[in-house]
This record gives sequence, C-alpha cells and structure tokens, in this order.
Amino acid sequence: MGVYQRDGRWMVFYHDENGKRRDKSFGRGDEAAALAEQFNTAVKEPSGVGRLTPPISPQVITYTSTEPALVIQENTYPTIGVQQSVGMTFRELTSKYLEHLKVSGRTEKNTSKLAKMIKNQFNPLIGDRVVNEMTYIGDMVPFIRFFQETNGKQKRPRTQMTVNRYGDYVNAIFNFGVTMDLTKVNPMTGRRKSKEKQREVQLTVDDVKRIMECAEPHARWAMEVCFSLGTRPGESELLALRWEHIDFEKGIARIYASKTKTYRSVPIASTLLEKMKEKRAQSQAGFVIEYRGKQVGMIRKGFRRACERAGITYPVRMYDLRHLFATTMLSKGADLAAVSKLLGHSMISTTTSHYYHCLAGEKERAVGLLPELA
Repeated sequence: MGVYQRDGRWMVFYHDENGKRRDKSFGRGDEAAALAEQFNTAVKEPSGVGRLTPPISPQVITYTSTEPALVIQENTYPTIGVQQSVGMTFRELTSKYLEHLKVSGRTEKNTSKLAKMIKNQFNPLIGDRVVNEMTYIGDMVPFIRFFQETNGKQKRPRTQMTVNRYGDYVNAIFNFGVTMDLTKVNPMTGRRKSKEKQREVQLTVDDVKRIMECAEPHARWAMEVCFSLGTRPGESELLALRWEHIDFEKGIARIYASKTKTYRSVPIASTLLEKMKEKRAQSQAGFVIEYRGKQVGMIRKGFRRACERAGITYPVRMYDLRHLFATTMLSKGADLAAVSKLLGHSMISTTTSHYYHCLAGEKERAVGLLPELA
C-alpha cells in the first residue's frame, strides 16, 4: 500500500471497507504528487495492520474553492504496492535479463516480443517491487490471480495456458537474478502450474489440401514445408529456415530449435526436395520462405485468410500442421521415439502427452497384438 507512479501518473492503492483492493489516479505533476500523499495519509488506519479505509468519497475528492475537484479514476490492476526500499526492482531485473537474452543468441524479434510483454503485462503490476522483498503469497499469487480474473481491455480471463506461460517467463527472470547473484530469492518458489485443458485439433489432411488451394503462393509453400518437416510455424523455426540449412545431397533439413538450443535433422521427401531446388533458384534473401524477395515475418494472417476462403468453420491454427505431421505418422505405425526426434522433443514423454492421446483406438490395437493363451 502507498504512493507510487505508473506511466508518470501518481497513484495510491488501498483497501476499501469491504477489503477490496483499489487503485486511485491523481494525474501527473507536483500538485498531483501532493494530493496523492494527502489521500494516502487520510486513508491509513491508526492500527497499522495494513488495511486502508478511505474516509472520503471513493469517486471525488473536494478541496478548497481555489482548487478544482479532482475525479479519482478506478483501475483494474491488483494493488501489489511499491516499497521504498534498497534493492533491485523487478523492472531493473527484467532489463538485465533482456540484455542477457540478446547476447545469448535469442532472435531480435523474440526478444522484442518478450520486452513488449514485460512492459505491458508484468511491469504495471510488479515492476517497482523490490525482488528480495517479494513473496509468493504476498506478490505472485495476486499477480497470477489478476490474469485469471481479467483480460485488460476485453475484461475476460486469460486461458490457463497463457497464465502458465506468463508464470514461466517470470520464473525464468527470477531464476536469472538468483543465478547471476543480482537477487537472493525467487518469489515463484512454491508455485504449481494449473492443469491446462487439452485443445482438440480437428484439422485433417484433406482440409489442409483445401486450404492450400485457397492460399497465396508464399503461404501455400509455407504450409507445405511446415507439414512436411514438422517445423514450429513461427519465426523460431519455419520462417528462420535458410537454404544453408538444407543439405541437398543428403536430402536433410537441419532445423534449429531455439526452445532447446539444438539442431535436429529431418529427412526431406524426394518430391519436396525437387521443389526446394526450384525455390532456391528463385530465392533473393536466402530464406526457404520468402515473399517478394524478402524474409516473411508472419504467416498467420495469410493462413487465416486461406482458411476463410476454403470454408473451414472450426478453430484452426498454423501450428495444427505440426500436430498433424506427428499424428499422421503415429497413426500409420511410425516409431514413437523417431517421431519425437523429428519434432525436436528432448523427452519422449513430451511427445506422448501432446500427441499420442489423439490416436483413437491405439490402446485397443495394442491389446489386440497379445497372443491367446488358450
């Protein structure tokens, strides 16, 4: 609880008479800072137990006739307050973490995406908190609950998968601080991920063909490569694939997985290899997927438009091509360990948990392989 700044605005957070946390904005400038201090002093209970109860209107504060009335704006952020203490704040730690990623081989786009997430999602909540004074119960539980209960402008909860990913990012930042001896604690210690609902993938090979017929040439080519090699469809794998990663003599693609920091070798079908030779001759930027002679930065919109033209009504995403790559091979009897290697999974259990449950009748087929004893 107390006075703090957000985007240059002076804020005060407190608990109302019902125990609900509130944030009040007083605007910018010295006058706003003075009003915030005055309000903060006025709402403090003498008992000092940390509960704040405003003795004046929760919407408007009235001052003397020489001063205009100031409307106090409500905010939806949880009140994880700023402590005036010595030590590295979460905001300062994230700045060092991002610099660490830049020199560790993380792509600029990936780092920029994370930086934007930290700025817009994390820092407004815990950016000014001193990390060594943060706790799981006092700071991180409210942080997680905020995303489970609201979604900013849309006012609806984030998916559990998104909440878990946010927690993973923050946990990695705290671990970095401890490893580098910048901070002493990881406030995420004690966290247990909530179970994520398995997403049902409905995409079929026939529907993929329909979508490809309706796609623009570069999107159609991207879909074919993604399905044939099982790449992750974003900038980390598919769109980062260069011709130097293709061994035309051996018919192998070397795909770098930024997630595991390793390369994996994926055999290329002969028909796809011939198409690649033609595409390489036309390439201007050195990338397997290009548009107008330049690297493609995003394929999602082109894929979505193709799905609409093809009349696909169920939810589908580009990543489903990678899913279909795995389940198609497994359903035709491919070795689970081999498929796991092709996907770039470090553990077979990852492949099993993500893909094997989709294969209807596999348990029955396995039992049917047993011989009769009598």
